[in-house]
This record gives sequence, structure tokens and C-alpha cells, in this order.
Amino acid sequence: MKAKFSPLELRSFELLESHFSFNVPKEDEIEVSALFKSYGVNIDFSHNFLDNNEIQVFVNIEVNNLKKPKPGYSLIAEGVGIFKIGNQDELSDNLLGNLKFYSTLNMIINNLRNIMFQSSNIGPMGGYLLPPVDIVDLFKKKRKQEKQNHKKV
Repeated sequence: MKAKFSPLELRSFELLESHFSFNVPKEDEIEVSALFKSYGVNIDFSHNFLDNNEIQVFVNIEVNNLKKPKPGYSLIAEGVGIFKIGNQDELSDNLLGNLKFYSTLNMIINNLRNIMFQSSNIGPMGGYLLPPVDIVDLFKKKRKQEKQNHKKV
């Protein structure tokens, strides 16, 4: 099948921070898959709408990044992407909103997922692949956080 391209264009992606560390397990045998599934994952993000109709999306992902991390890996990946949407006048409001928010965030998370996998792949436990993320839930939590921060001001 011939691919139809999206009007959403990732113009640039920059990695701002990448950190990988290995926390030596005390146990001799560990079920790596179960351990990776037990890791806490925190994702923060922001969208900035620039003057030239570009969208800047900043994302920070932290995996098992605690004061007392679980054995195995601790990872941080932070990046920013610049997007442009073509033919905006021809798109429905619903599609345009999905592209501006959900698709842009998902693309940056996927780029950072790949970076985290590549950096951990040469580690003693093999590559850590960030599980699929519920983007809608991230936005709900972000809105709730912003409302709470607004109340404090």
C-alpha cells in the first residue's frame, strides 16, 4: 500500500538530557521482565505555540529515578521537538487538536523511548523498552496538576 503522509511534520528533535545508570542487584537471579514492569515511570511535558505557527513540545521521562531505586536501571531522557502542521485550514478542529497535542507528544515520547532503549541495550540486563503510554491519561493528569498549581497562586 502506498503511504499517505500526515500534515504533521517533525521539523527538529533535540536530545536535551540522557542519563543511564545501573544499580547492582543484591539477588543472584532476577526476572528482568518483571523487574522492568515494576519500575515507576514519570513523564512531564509542555506544549508551546510559537509565533510562526510551529509547536514546541518538551518531554521529560524518568524511569526508576528514585532516592532508593530498584535494582537494574535508572534512566532519564529529556527532549524537545518542533512541529509544523500543513494545510490547517483543510483539517477539522478535532483532527487539528489531535495532531497539535496527542500526536506531537506521542512522537517525542517514541523518540525518547528509542534513545532509552539504545542506551540501556548494552547494559548487563539488556535493553529497557518503555511500555506503551496512555497519552489521554497523561493529559488528564497534566490538567489536574495545572489546576492545583493555579489554586496555589
